[in-house]
Amino acid sequence: MDLTGFALLTLSSLFAVIDPLGCIPFFTGQTAGFTRARKRKILVRALLVSLFVLLAFTYAGSLLLHTFGITIDAFRIAGGVILFGIGLDMLQSRPRRWHTGLDQAAKLAAADTEAVDSHHDHDHDPSVTPLAIPMIAGPASITTVMVLRAQSPGVPGALVVGGAVLLILLLTGVILLTADTVLRRLGGTGMRIVEKLMGLLVTVIAVQLVMNGVGPFIAGLTRHGQ
Repeated sequence: MDLTGFALLTLSSLFAVIDPLGCIPFFTGQTAGFTRARKRKILVRALLVSLFVLLAFTYAGSLLLHTFGITIDAFRIAGGVILFGIGLDMLQSRPRRWHTGLDQAAKLAAADTEAVDSHHDHDHDPSVTPLAIPMIAGPASITTVMVLRAQSPGVPGALVVGGAVLLILLLTGVILLTADTVLRRLGGTGMRIVEKLMGLLVTVIAVQLVMNGVGPFIAGLTRHGQ
C-alpha cells in the first residue's frame, strides 16, 4: 500500500472508530446545564487527554506488546473482535454502558436556551471520564492506532498515523463545539442513520483486521506442515 492509500485508510479508520457524530449525545448529555465557556474548557481538556493517550499507544504500543510477548497478529485478531462487537452494537442501536443525559440535552437544544451552571453540579467534570476515556480514546481507537502503526510504511507512515490522530481529534472538537446545533438539525432519526453507517464501516474494518491476523497464522501452519 502506498503512502496516500495508507493515509486514507488511517483517516477513515480513525474517523469511524472515534465517531465524532456519535460522540454528540454523550457530550451534550454530560455537559447539559453548563455554560458555553465551561463546555469549551471541558472539551479542550478531554481532547488533550485523548491526544496524549492515543499518541502514547501509537508510538509506544509495540514496546508494550513486546514486553508481554504479544504478536501484532494476535493484537489484530483481538482488536478485530473488539471492533466487531462495537460495530454490531452501533448497527443494532444498542445503548452505551453509561448514562448520557441525552433527553435533558435534547430539550435544551430544542429550546435553544443558554445553559447556566447554577443549576448543575460544579464538581461534575466529565472531561477525563467518560469523555476522553473511554468515549474518544477507548479500546477501539487505541487498538486502531496500534494496528495502523504496526503496518505503517516506515517513518513517513508513522508520522501519518500521528498526524491523522491530531486531525481527527481537531475535527471531533469542531463537531462537538457545535453539538447542540448538529443535534437539533439532525434529530433522532438523522443521528440513528449516522450511527448505523459508522457501525457498518467499523464492522467491515473489524473483519479485515481479523483476516489480516489469521492469514499469517494459517500460512505459518501450512509451512510447518510441509
